[in-house]
Amino acid sequence: MQDSGNKRIDTKRILIRFGLLVSLVAALACANGGEGSGDGAQSDASPVAHLDDEAITLADVDRRIKAQLFAEKFPSGKGDSALYSARREAILEIVDDRLLARNAETAKMAPEEWMAAQVAELPPITDADVEFFFAENQERFPPNSTLEALSAPIREYLAQKNGDSIREKLRDEATLVISLPRERSTVAAIGYSLGPETAAVTIIEFSDFQCPYCGRVVPTLREIAARYPEDVRVVFRHLPLSFHAQARGAAYASICAGQQDRFWEYHDLLFANQRALEREQLSGYAKTLELDTERFEACMDDPETEALVATDLEAAERLGASGTPAFFINGIFLSGAQPVEVFDGMIQEELSNAGG
Repeated sequence: MQDSGNKRIDTKRILIRFGLLVSLVAALACANGGEGSGDGAQSDASPVAHLDDEAITLADVDRRIKAQLFAEKFPSGKGDSALYSARREAILEIVDDRLLARNAETAKMAPEEWMAAQVAELPPITDADVEFFFAENQERFPPNSTLEALSAPIREYLAQKNGDSIREKLRDEATLVISLPRERSTVAAIGYSLGPETAAVTIIEFSDFQCPYCGRVVPTLREIAARYPEDVRVVFRHLPLSFHAQARGAAYASICAGQQDRFWEYHDLLFANQRALEREQLSGYAKTLELDTERFEACMDDPETEALVATDLEAAERLGASGTPAFFINGIFLSGAQPVEVFDGMIQEELSNAGG
């Protein structure tokens, strides 16, 4: 099989599916309906209105609705990453449907029948499997989750995963080349950074020190930096959200610590103390790091410090990044505190494209 990113995308699909299944993650970022069918559905060609002698069909109406829904879900400049993911997901679903149909036709069976027969040949899901999965993923579940409450959805998820493994095997046996292009934005890599400027992959993060999801992604980015010390550069830019009252002051303070070459140490202190970001506490963290406090305080009140944060805010608005954390990986937009697997998959894809 010739799609190098396929397994990584499948991992993401599984994480997302399971998250929806058991409410694994309520949200991934700080940020400024289901299907159904009814009886008596009309044919798409059925007239639903007439303008003089000209009929307006249900298909005409639905095309207009679909276009509106598409524009709302993937607004220009703000949904590039989501649109790419949705399109790639759709490609894989089409591939799966066609491969399943081929194999079912060869076996002279209906596709559903063929799939059921393949699943039946796999080992059954045991209570031990459910217990092991619960133990391995307990930190991802909502607080106070119990094995008894999640046993049924976990078992359902594992059954779906069996089906995924069959589809993945069919793809592995086929030749699949996905050439779907990603949308990229031009983002200035200005700010404090980890990793070399010569790195093949640059991750620019717009973050808010008061946002819990930004705090949650800190260890993820540290892990990425450790995995790719020469290939990845992480650049921090500021996006203090208006409803986080202490976020802007914390941003100023981090810049002032950075002027004394202690940005990342101060960054870590802020995220470790997200509920203690008042001016007095920010000054206290400067003392903890043994900074020149007079210089620190002068910097906090310097209009140039405010201007640096304003520059980042303007850039974020121009790029359509309205929530935090927001990332641009070589210009590719990624929203929220995503799992390390998602970052790793995109990095590997970029390195592959760069010949790394």
